[in-house]
Amino acid sequence: MKFKLTPYHSNLFKDKERLSGFYEGILEYAEYFDDLKNDEGLINKVVYDLGCGGGVLTYFAALYFQGIIGFEKESKISSYAGENLKDYDNVLIINEDVLNLEGLNKADILICEMLDTALIDEEEVLALNHFLDFKEDNAIVIPKEVVNFAEPLNMDRFNICWEDNDSKPNYEILGPSIIYSQIDLNERIDEDFTTNIELTFYKNGIFNGIKITTVTLITDNIVLGPTPMFNPPLLIPVEEVNVSKGDIINLKLSYKMGGGIESIETLII
Repeated sequence: MKFKLTPYHSNLFKDKERLSGFYEGILEYAEYFDDLKNDEGLINKVVYDLGCGGGVLTYFAALYFQGIIGFEKESKISSYAGENLKDYDNVLIINEDVLNLEGLNKADILICEMLDTALIDEEEVLALNHFLDFKEDNAIVIPKEVVNFAEPLNMDRFNICWEDNDSKPNYEILGPSIIYSQIDLNERIDEDFTTNIELTFYKNGIFNGIKITTVTLITDNIVLGPTPMFNPPLLIPVEEVNVSKGDIINLKLSYKMGGGIESIETLII
């Protein structure tokens, strides 16, 4: 199937690893609910796709489930989604900011594609929190969990930057990667995040940054790591400190999920 997309959404479409992960996740739940199929071969479940873009994930869900509503606030890409999926009677595309919507019927499945590392620059956090009031008690959220890792660096940047195909900052890893947070997307997300990270160093050097890497659990069985258009690792500068092998430093890290990288703050304590 061909999709009409904006240049940005076209780049998302080309990220085959990302698309495959979400498709396999939707398929896994479709197979789980296979006994609920109606006479048309569709599963009697209501699916909401929050921030559906051009409707690619909406299309995946429409292959298996009876009622799909895609919400997209950007009018241009919303019109593309409507055009892309016009032949599917079980799909409705709504051009509206989901934060303005109230009084909706409850959904059985929420698809909410979280594209940004640690959810720091992820507007979908607000959307998902809003829609948790419009889901059945036993509803499923795709993806189900976000796991964030941090590792200490010596890096050549003095500003926050992503590591992706367009940016290849130079850095040296000074210590092991540790899990510093796990976020259950089936629960309300506390947007104001603060934690103390205990960093251990396995070599001498100048510590002046951390690298955050996010791994997403689409389901219990499908784990999606950083891809070209999905959760690129984030490099964050910190106060410069000379360290030796075996040293331990406690770093306070805080940010607002959905608040953008400008909300990031670090402090060695």
